[in-house]
Amino acid sequence: MRQTTSVESKPRATASFDAIVQEYEAPIGRYLYSLVGDFELSQDLSQDTFISAYQAYDPDKIHNLSAWLYRIATNKAMSYFRRRKILSWVQLDHLMDAGKDPSVEGHGEWVATSHAVQQALNQLEPDQRACLLLKAAGFSHDEIAGQLGCSPGAARTRLSRARDAFRAHYGGTRETEGR
Repeated sequence: MRQTTSVESKPRATASFDAIVQEYEAPIGRYLYSLVGDFELSQDLSQDTFISAYQAYDPDKIHNLSAWLYRIATNKAMSYFRRRKILSWVQLDHLMDAGKDPSVEGHGEWVATSHAVQQALNQLEPDQRACLLLKAAGFSHDEIAGQLGCSPGAARTRLSRARDAFRAHYGGTRETEGR
């Protein structure tokens, strides 16, 4: 019988982690972009997320991989907000860089709506924004609570307040743009 060494098991762990990155890179990137409103920053935070995840990856101890990755991504974004104490605003040129040309027929309304949604999100506190985005990503109140480090009741309250604040900001944004 041959004994497996840690050197031999590392390539297998790396290969399985590569599959994880393949599956979750795009959703985590979109989540972070919605959270921070800056494409390049979201890419940096996404990379930091996967580096941290790789360093801490232990498949035997992770029960919900998706929630674990979103928790790391949320923590990276919240850490950024704590360091910067600013909210960045999405700019129309980011949409153009992503191939969404507002001059193309049919994209004008999408661009206006996307811009209004991002502006409303950016006016929320980072923890409120994270609650809304995690809920939109399909996480339950219990999972959101776990990712934000609060009780499920607190997560429900934060989500309710976040929805109210989003509606207020989104309604104000659309009224201003409609003038």
